[in-house]
Amino acid sequence: MKIPGISFLLVAVLAGMVFSQTVAITGRVTDANGKPLTNTLVRMGVGMLYASTNANGYYALGAGVVGAIETDKAGRGDAFPQPSLVAGKVLFSLPESGMPVRMSLFDMNGRFVKDVMNSRPVKGNYAVFVDKGELSNQNYLLRLTINGVSHVMKLPAVMHGSAAATPQSYSGIAARLQKLAAVLDTLHATEPGYSVGKTPIQALTGNYDFQLTKTSTWTGDTAGFWGDTSKVKKASGKILFTVINRTNGAYADSQIYWAVGDFGAAHRLSDSSTIDLTTNASGRLYIMLGEAKRTNTNYWDFEEHTCGGGVYNGNLTRVDAFGTPMAMRLHCTDGYDIARGEDYHVFYQPRQSIFDEFTNEVPFQFTGCGVLQAPYRIPNPGGTPQFSTGGLYAHYWDAYAASVGVTAGPYLNGIASPQVSAGMHRHVMQLSAADQQLDKNFYQAAPCNFYSYFLHRRAIDRHQYGFPYDDCYGWSSYISHGNAQWLLLAVGY
Repeated sequence: MKIPGISFLLVAVLAGMVFSQTVAITGRVTDANGKPLTNTLVRMGVGMLYASTNANGYYALGAGVVGAIETDKAGRGDAFPQPSLVAGKVLFSLPESGMPVRMSLFDMNGRFVKDVMNSRPVKGNYAVFVDKGELSNQNYLLRLTINGVSHVMKLPAVMHGSAAATPQSYSGIAARLQKLAAVLDTLHATEPGYSVGKTPIQALTGNYDFQLTKTSTWTGDTAGFWGDTSKVKKASGKILFTVINRTNGAYADSQIYWAVGDFGAAHRLSDSSTIDLTTNASGRLYIMLGEAKRTNTNYWDFEEHTCGGGVYNGNLTRVDAFGTPMAMRLHCTDGYDIARGEDYHVFYQPRQSIFDEFTNEVPFQFTGCGVLQAPYRIPNPGGTPQFSTGGLYAHYWDAYAASVGVTAGPYLNGIASPQVSAGMHRHVMQLSAADQQLDKNFYQAAPCNFYSYFLHRRAIDRHQYGFPYDDCYGWSSYISHGNAQWLLLAVGY
């Protein structure tokens, strides 16, 4: 069976030069019974290289280049023709045993700091991890000389030790030489509702299979999830909301609260589960678990709407954060019936597994969202210090924005056009107007909003509100329809 190739490029700048190495990794993802998993995202831990499994569970990371290997015109045929820096390790090959290898550290002004390696290894491919120990948190230059030929690499500050350490103390510097196979990176496999897969890779080629275990107890009984809708409360000329408990025993109805509006009184679900919202402009229906509070250390979420004249306009949203699993189903007297929100399996898996999936699936720039307010919330990246002004990833989109003629602030703030905002978050601005509307093109390359991608992959029909203007071209959880009769709002844990 032909496995489709996918091409991406991760750029690493070393001493002012750009290097690359070919990647050709394939594999298959199955469940414990050997059934192919067809919605698994497989990514490299350091490289911005990722792909999804196909209908038969196969994935392909390849036909492209990644990492940091300088092209060697001479080409000795070794794994690493020129020394390079990949995933925090210095990689090099020795064509003959006994060649002198010296690795020296310099500051950015060219001042010698210390030799971290001076030996004559045997023939082979090597990875060296340089532990800078007590050095100050700044950039350094590493000169690697092999048999009289030198190569200089820039070691970024993020690889260094404590910022409080002094550059005068070099006793903590050490180099660990590893004969390859050495771990170059880690593959992460994430299928919604399954255990996460992680495996270290010792080369950027080869076959790596995953077998994942189901964590969700969802059986596919959609009718059972919503219950007997013939018994849903309804009244002529009214739009009635009914909140249903789908926390699977985590919280009793007496421990679940709802409130209409920012300042509305809290009601226990055990006391009342139906709310008349026939006429309610720009309203929110808040749901709270455990206690009637809405802080970053509480479990809560909301639905937002404008109702009037028999018309429901509203949605569930993840623009701010993921709080608790939520799904809604709107039914209208003309027969229109639609559901939006988290996919059903999310309600039937352990809460911690949702956070585990997030940190395993998204690239390193976004993993902080999954730990900052855990286990209560996963905030949107724009609500974290990393993507805010002055943050480590405040300029995450800058190069891509410049390439498509867009000016924006951190987390793409300041974009007034829905089409441009959506195009940037989905990484489709470089495509034609028609292709920008097709979901098959969304989130196919970095930089993109991996927070939103994660949520769309776990939403009913993949419709979700993951960022401002995510309703562009109809891919959000927004619903607008007349003759509205009732709305069921399911809350999970």
